Amino acid sequence: MPKFSALTWLVIIVAQITYGLMVYAITRSYYEQKPVVAVTPTPSAPVAPHPMPNPGSSPSQAALNPGMGYTPTIEDLKEEDPKLIARLADSYFAQKNYPQAIELYERALTIDPKDVETYNDLGLALFYTGQNAQAVDILLAGIQQDGEFQRIRLSLGFILAQIGDKEGAAAAFNKAIELGADNSVGREAKRMLGEL
Repeated sequence: MPKFSALTWLVIIVAQITYGLMVYAITRSYYEQKPVVAVTPTPSAPVAPHPMPNPGSSPSQAALNPGMGYTPTIEDLKEEDPKLIARLADSYFAQKNYPQAIELYERALTIDPKDVETYNDLGLALFYTGQNAQAVDILLAGIQQDGEFQRIRLSLGFILAQIGDKEGAAAAFNKAIELGADNSVGREAKRMLGEL
């Protein structure tokens, strides 16, 4: 192994420090120019306080993925666009800020009372704040809007199973399976039905 002089070691150390600072500066400037967006669960994919199965993801989840869109800000809400409001609510839901998400989901539903996916997401947010009866009522109201929306049946079954209504949960899971047994929601419904 070759022996280096003190001057050679000093040059190597200075070069390493300079290299490290350059990498740090480049990385820092990159992240200052581009906002970092964390990939988090969406409300259409229930995340229970205890380790629970995930009933899958919704079609709207792709809209929240980095590079495929953006998360609206409060300023965007000056427009009464229920889709933007629901997307911001999804962001709050993902951060587990359920009260803020609930407020925005309710606002979106006042503008577009037929948006079944927002009923689904609001029901889950209410469940995670311990408002179980309201959560079930909202999900049932969503089913009244569109009884063929499979995910809301899965969410209803999930919540009913959590609050101990196994018969109601089984009925909801069976209806979700009937609406599409071979897609991800149907497969998740089968799995959750099997765990009752």
